[in-house]
Amino acid sequence: MAPNLQGASRASSFISLIKTIVGAGLLSMPLAFSTDGIVVGLLIVLLAAITSGYGLFLQAYVSKYVAKGHASFFNVCSVTYPALSVVFDIAIAIQCFGCAVSFLVLIGDLMPTVLPHVPGIPVENVRTFWILASAIPCVPLSFLKNLDSLKYTSILGLGAIAYLCALVVAEFALGHVPKELRGEIRLTPKSVTGVFSTFSIIVFAFTGHQNMFSIINEAENKSLVSLTALINMAILSASALFIVVGVSGYLTFGDFVGGNVVLQYPSSVWTQFGRFAIVFMVVFLFPLMLHPARISVNNIYHWVASKFLERKKSVTGAEPTEIDEGAALLDHENSQPPKLLANVVPFLEITFITITVLLLAVGYTLAITLKSFALVIAVIGATGLTSISFILPGLFGFKLIGSESAELSAPEKVLRISSLLLTIWGFVVMVVCLYSSLAL
Repeated sequence: MAPNLQGASRASSFISLIKTIVGAGLLSMPLAFSTDGIVVGLLIVLLAAITSGYGLFLQAYVSKYVAKGHASFFNVCSVTYPALSVVFDIAIAIQCFGCAVSFLVLIGDLMPTVLPHVPGIPVENVRTFWILASAIPCVPLSFLKNLDSLKYTSILGLGAIAYLCALVVAEFALGHVPKELRGEIRLTPKSVTGVFSTFSIIVFAFTGHQNMFSIINEAENKSLVSLTALINMAILSASALFIVVGVSGYLTFGDFVGGNVVLQYPSSVWTQFGRFAIVFMVVFLFPLMLHPARISVNNIYHWVASKFLERKKSVTGAEPTEIDEGAALLDHENSQPPKLLANVVPFLEITFITITVLLLAVGYTLAITLKSFALVIAVIGATGLTSISFILPGLFGFKLIGSESAELSAPEKVLRISSLLLTIWGFVVMVVCLYSSLAL
């Protein structure tokens, strides 16, 4: 599908952002409410929505400081903290790629519960079969370059999410779950340790930051007003979904609720279709996670190649051709001041294909080989997601907001202080999540 040359519409950008935010974590929301209680759970959802939304806003704000259409963590980091640019891209690549692989593992775990018998496939190989079968939709979608090209599959994924939300609400309203399967329901948490154990579920549920720069680059209207409206709409919609599913699922099972509420419902056509809907949703999340991972891998490759070219230049005196081409492109477009020319990272067609093939090959190999790597994902999430969602946007905002003026205005001072607080919040989240992953 050819990309939209005029840019992605507000509706398309919203679909990409909300689909990136609302993923498999939606069905773990009832578990979070079971440890937090309804009141504290709602407060944590509100706090997570505000902090994640502000992180997205800061990404939109700082995107104006790099070449138009080339905003990325690597590029913004290059004009703020250049020594750390490749370090953070390594973290982003590992985090997003790890999430993509975990989706394949989830497909392998869930599909045998929907269709346990496949003609001609031994029972012990059914899991592997379904993981490999997921390549039929996942591989072609992974070769689409723009998020806007994925809007139709994202709509299908949102349809699956809508069905799952309706299923959770309907099961609560109709009371199909026997009372003996329902535990205690609380308004406040039973223990602080319990809150810590599920803290990451809510905080990371709002994560869409890995694709935000791509959404900005592709947006038809890149003004801060338009992007802020987009972010507010996505965060409010996600909050409503998380609260509805979290509270409904919790009221259905009480503190007996598990990590995936749909898997606990009595077997029926509707609940079996719900399990398939989870797989359907995850299949269309896979390319959304591979997209930022691929960009970060290309940035890492470019950084390594640039260092090699710099060494070569120091020996031969030759100019690095690849960087000159990017500079010439910007000079022709006159889109940014000369100081930003080096921040255009080229992504050649052959590099795009090579990186995509490698990520798919390694990803499917890991998914088939590893039965579970929940601890690894939890640790990576505690470091990678906090960096993407809070620490980096906060550092970018603190460094860049008001940097073009001699004296900060009152709103700029507030934004800078808020950016610093967001960074501090990110480190607090990282410590809490690492503690819950390793100590609890």
